Amino acid sequence: QFAERTPKLYSTIAGMGRVLVRAQVSKTHAPIFAEIGQVFSMMCVVFPLDKWSDFSALQSNLHEVWVNEYSSSLKKDQRYTPSDCFETFPFPLHLSGLDAIGERYYTHRQTIMQTRREGLTATYNRFHNPNDRAPDIQQLRDLHVEMDCAVAAPYGWQDLGLDHDFHDTKQGLRFTVSEPARRELLDRLLALNHQRHEEEVAAERLARAVR
Repeated sequence: QFAERTPKLYSTIAGMGRVLVRAQVSKTHAPIFAEIGQVFSMMCVVFPLDKWSDFSALQSNLHEVWVNEYSSSLKKDQRYTPSDCFETFPFPLHLSGLDAIGERYYTHRQTIMQTRREGLTATYNRFHNPNDRAPDIQQLRDLHVEMDCAVAAPYGWQDLGLDHDFHDTKQGLRFTVSEPARRELLDRLLALNHQRHEEEVAAERLARAVR
């Protein structure tokens, strides 16, 4: 009862059936859906998002390369700070078409965890292990490739070869996009971030002039 309360969070998500949540500090970028009728730990990042398309955008490597670039770290774990990772990320303006792949990816991931009786960390340890060729894990990789391509489409970036495979990264060997693709994604996302910021500033100036 003496803890700092977060009334804005709970008023924002009131009426929603579920929200996306991820651990603030983790080596695994893996948002999950959680029902709102609970008290969320201060070590959770709660997104007031409830659609499968929202999950696709957040889970995609397009978002993760941004997070890896701009998040801080705790030991070797990623520290997701909303002000640096979420608020600055230029999400696609149109998420239509991302629901189906998001639901298929999420459902398959849940099935893996329930069947194997393993959590997210163990599942993604398998996912990033090139020696693990189990059909269910390989299908999860295939779905991740499909999801990344689907998220790139609303940006108009179908020309970008993502070259998914096992690549060396700062986090170790990972099944992800290639290093050239990562750099190109960061360049394009940063340019889009600057463009949208300039548009917002121009709109604010115009609004003040009208008043």
